[in-house]
Formats: sequence, C-alpha cells, structure tokens
Amino acid sequence: MEELARKVAIALMSKNYTMATIEECTCGLIGAAVASQDYAQRWYKGTIVPFTEEIAKSLMEVPEYTIRRNDFVSAQVASNLALNGLYKFKVNICTAVVGYVDGYGSTDIPAGEVQICVAKLVGKEVRFAYNKVKVKGNDRGKNIEVAMEEALKLTLKHIIDD
Repeated sequence: MEELARKVAIALMSKNYTMATIEECTCGLIGAAVASQDYAQRWYKGTIVPFTEEIAKSLMEVPEYTIRRNDFVSAQVASNLALNGLYKFKVNICTAVVGYVDGYGSTDIPAGEVQICVAKLVGKEVRFAYNKVKVKGNDRGKNIEVAMEEALKLTLKHIIDD
C-alpha cells in the first residue's frame, strides 16, 4: 500500500495536481496513506468520512433521491461524493469510496461490494473513472485493504490518463 500511495504522490506532483478523498467504508485510511507521503501538504487537501447517509446528505450534499433510488453503496452516490469533493476542497482529483466491507457480524451475510469513483477536473471539464470491487467474507480489515488498494490504483490511472 505504501508503494502505491508513493506512486500516487509522485503522479500528483508531476502533474501539479491536488487531491482529496471522501471515504465511507475505508474510514479515512486512503487519506492517511497518501498524507503520510513526503510533501503531502503541498498536494493533499484532506478527507471527509461520511459514514452515514445523513452525513452524506448534509455535509456532502448527496440528494436524498439519489440514495433512495440507487442505494447508498452505488456508483451514483460515489459519483456525487467525488464531484462535490472536487469543489469543496478545490482540488483536481477527488477519490470517493462507499461499500459493504463486512458481514455485519454474521457469517450468514457475506460482505458485498465497494464502489469507487475518481473525479478529475481538467480545465472546466470533470472526468470520472469508476470501479466496482467485490469483497468476500467477514474479514473487515482485509476487505478495507482491498478497497484501499483498488481505489489507489484507479486514482493513479486516472491521474496519468489524459
């Protein structure tokens, strides 16, 4: 994870981009990984952890109908979070992650999926990249790690792609 976060940092600095994260299921750990890189204060602007639908609606301005129509763990919600994060933090790149990463304390309810959206502001145009990641089992820590890795990979790819 450290090496991947370092690659993201180098790519951001090489493009003179800034970044923020909006993290529900990864609990701010992606932000912690990138913020631990050298000179992070120059390019990393912070994270918001909207762990509930109420916070996503109030703080991140995700419309209630978007959540109701699509579910909280959806590409549409992740897209809203990433887009609003771009403007709230005034950054070039915002990575948003929402998902079900554990079995809710029951071996009968397996973990499900994680939705990742990376929004990139290029001039006045916003470009999006998406990934849906299937996670398995009840190992919350392992599933969060998988989500973090996939989010960092997508972020790196989206920074580099022009």
